Amino acid sequence: MNLLLAAITAWYLGASGDLQLAQGGGDMRRLGGAGLRAGAYVAELLAVEGDVAIMENHARLGVNGLWHWWGYERLDPFFTFGARGWLNGGDVGPMGGIGTFYHLDRHWSLRADIDATLGLERKAEMIYGFSVGLQYEF
Repeated sequence: MNLLLAAITAWYLGASGDLQLAQGGGDMRRLGGAGLRAGAYVAELLAVEGDVAIMENHARLGVNGLWHWWGYERLDPFFTFGARGWLNGGDVGPMGGIGTFYHLDRHWSLRADIDATLGLERKAEMIYGFSVGLQYEF
């Protein structure tokens, strides 16, 4: 446990506006809402985060990884991967996507994400997600 905490280089917290588009039927439909993310960098280019979002009639939970594959001082793109699920009759499955940070200064960043979750448990075959928000790095 101490080794893991020693590997963490920075913590962050963010808020976003989210849009989810479910494909393939089921009781999910287009959902809008707000989300929160909390995470930690375990290496210079790799972060682990948890996310939660409150949608119109569903709540979303996820555990994700971020891998920064290329970046400049201000624009910092990344890949996301992990697992995501929806409470209240939603799907659970693996998730992958892309995103970018636009760093305003050392602590504050604008963040945009586009991702897809493969639904494994119910009728929605694929759930596409879009989010835009603000993030603070400690």
